[in-house]
Amino acid sequence: MKMPFRRRPRLQELAFFVACVLALFVVVAFASEALARPGSGQSYSGSSKSSSSSKSGSSGDSGSADLIFFLLQICFSYPQIGIPLLVIAVVVLVISKRKEGGSDWSTQSATQAAIRDEIDATGETRATSLRRRLVEALTQTDPAFSLVVFEDFAYFLYAEVQRARGEGKIDFLAPYVDERVRAFLRGNGDLRAVSGVIIGAIYYEDVDVQSGDGTAENPGFVSVRLVMDVNYVEHARAGGDARFFAKERMTLVRSLAATSRTPDKVAILACPNCGAPLSSMRGTTCAHCNTVITPGKKDWAVQSLEVLERETRGPLLTSNVDERGTNLPTVFDPQAQAGLAHLSRKDPAFSWPKLEARTNAIFQNLQAGWTARDPSKVRPFMSDNLFQSQVYFIEAYRAAHVVNRLDNSAITRIELARVSSDAFYDAITLRIHASGLDFTVSEDGKVLSGSPNKPRQYSEYWTLIRGVRASTKPTDDRACPNCGAPLQISMVGNCNYCRAKVTSGEFDWVLSRIEQDEAYRG
Repeated sequence: MKMPFRRRPRLQELAFFVACVLALFVVVAFASEALARPGSGQSYSGSSKSSSSSKSGSSGDSGSADLIFFLLQICFSYPQIGIPLLVIAVVVLVISKRKEGGSDWSTQSATQAAIRDEIDATGETRATSLRRRLVEALTQTDPAFSLVVFEDFAYFLYAEVQRARGEGKIDFLAPYVDERVRAFLRGNGDLRAVSGVIIGAIYYEDVDVQSGDGTAENPGFVSVRLVMDVNYVEHARAGGDARFFAKERMTLVRSLAATSRTPDKVAILACPNCGAPLSSMRGTTCAHCNTVITPGKKDWAVQSLEVLERETRGPLLTSNVDERGTNLPTVFDPQAQAGLAHLSRKDPAFSWPKLEARTNAIFQNLQAGWTARDPSKVRPFMSDNLFQSQVYFIEAYRAAHVVNRLDNSAITRIELARVSSDAFYDAITLRIHASGLDFTVSEDGKVLSGSPNKPRQYSEYWTLIRGVRASTKPTDDRACPNCGAPLQISMVGNCNYCRAKVTSGEFDWVLSRIEQDEAYRG
């Protein structure tokens, strides 16, 4: 049987066919990227929704598919028209892709997804450290973001909200507190004041990043849900004071287009748009710049505040708690040694022995201040946030008329766990192995818990911070690192002689965080 004749395709036609296929491939590739959106795509102006995942996904519409199919048909039937159309389509999609800035959110979403997968695979006690890493990942889209500064501001803003609630002036904070929260806090007319606000601990319950479309109208937002152990004193108008120990959930929200605060602006509340004093605000409108302020658009704002527990009874101070996690392997960041080498290159006077010496000095002052129930002994060596937690428990021990004795305490080993840097601070996380007596007695000397004879072995993860421009200098832990005067520090961390902020990390390493080994995740 004779086979039907088939004309061999000419080289020109083959080249044309290959060009069409390649062009089609480029169109499909760029189309799928341009249409990808991370998260659920909620706008910043709407209420936030905490999600269990912020993984990016891709989607397409039938119009794009029809267009591609139509261009393919034109390429084969009318090459003179089809090829120019394909070229134009590719150019348009490339320009669109660049305008959307897709690389920023795709990298951020991938980081979020990886961390969230790790959170899903671990227990709740370890998840808070991973959620903190989600917050740290904001540096990908906001290079000036600092976790240290963020937490300082969160503590400060919460305390201001409580004080304003007590004075009946919560609307004064309208640029930083959502109207629904202010309405909730207006109700108690029996209060005269709220004082002695102390944040004992802070936990990250959820972090949610919702990317917008990259425009000024919809840049996207991030919300951070915190759970805090707090205490404060309420002063009633009718007379009488009551100290409350509470667990509260606070959600902070901020536009992804907002600019991060610098450390010197942490304790300043002003118009988020122009910086005028809050006294210039008329509700949510600034009389100075005539701008209506939407909470969260320019700076972090309280989106919700919920009381989870509240009682006049303080924390349990005389119970015996077994050590957990002491024998767990140390959680090392693979880049820790490289980070330490970077610090050494940046600061040639820096060394591991000097860091160990500083850590030991902090440790000994911490033990002494805790046993003496004297926060002034630990104030020079701690950041504002951590010092709040020390005051929290020291005051609780005083109120209960008991003393937690930490006698003969000593560090037995220090291990490097993690090194990180942001725009303002270097941070080093160390695993501290220590031993010492740990028992609680009444003020008349009666042993209430623990053993005054059997040393306790334990370990903790300590994070020390120092300003990125600081350098190692010969220092005396008994003298102000700025002026050399005897070390006398106010409760806000300033030297009583030169007024320098000694506890900011500007001069030397200060302790910023203590985490239990069974909870630390890295």
